Amino acid sequence: AAAAGEDRIVVEEHIGSSNHDPDEVKNESSAKLTTTNNAALPTDDFFHLKVRVCLECNSCGYSRSKDELYRHLSIEVGNDNENDVWTVEQGLKQFFHSEKRDVKCEKCDDGKTATQTIEIISCPKALLLHFKRFIVTQELKPGNGKYDKESDGKSENKAAFEMVLKKNKAKILLEESLSITPFIGDKVKSPDGLYRLCGVVHHIGNTASSGHYTSCAKRKLAVASDDSKAAGGISDEKVAEEEWVFFDDRVGRKKSLDYVVDTEKNQRNCYLALYELR
Repeated sequence: AAAAGEDRIVVEEHIGSSNHDPDEVKNESSAKLTTTNNAALPTDDFFHLKVRVCLECNSCGYSRSKDELYRHLSIEVGNDNENDVWTVEQGLKQFFHSEKRDVKCEKCDDGKTATQTIEIISCPKALLLHFKRFIVTQELKPGNGKYDKESDGKSENKAAFEMVLKKNKAKILLEESLSITPFIGDKVKSPDGLYRLCGVVHHIGNTASSGHYTSCAKRKLAVASDDSKAAGGISDEKVAEEEWVFFDDRVGRKKSLDYVVDTEKNQRNCYLALYELR
């Protein structure tokens, strides 16, 4: 159960290129596809988030930008402290914040750094968020002795280490409704409505190579209106109601919204969150 790979497509480069690389965990075989591959997927009608990445020289002001297409966003989480709660909004702010890059300007000799900004230029119908819960750590392999610093690695008793993707169990508060307006470009129309939480995937375990997945999903129920009921239920008029359902293998149980977003276990294990524009 490894961390989700970056799903990014470079759509159009305006001037030069930038070093924008917001996702540290990548699947190189599928992530960096260009439009020449015609890599349209059936899900693109819904998961189609287009952003513009801009680099501006801190010396002469020369800027260059390119557009990128994302099918999901991988965002950071906070520290695993007992009382700290990380929010989705905090993760998005960190993803879209401006930052200083060490890059040589192609127009002036003095330019050694540039400010990178990223803004949304096309909003998706559905927003899929992946939380970066797994951290690369170095651990001692079972059955090995202590590391001998004075041996400079020449001792036969030198301990062997392995790289492990350890899980950050920081609590994440999933907002029921979410706005991405603060991250939209000035010339782009904000979407009508808010993004509403409609699905969550949990990873239960301590590492990326072990554990178990469960999920919670919102489903709509078609219920006859009061007028329809009074008429004997013959009318086609219906009122939509919704309920949350928890899934664990073959088991499904009805749950409340409080269970989905407020339960500490779910806050520490949420791994993917799906929002729908309404």
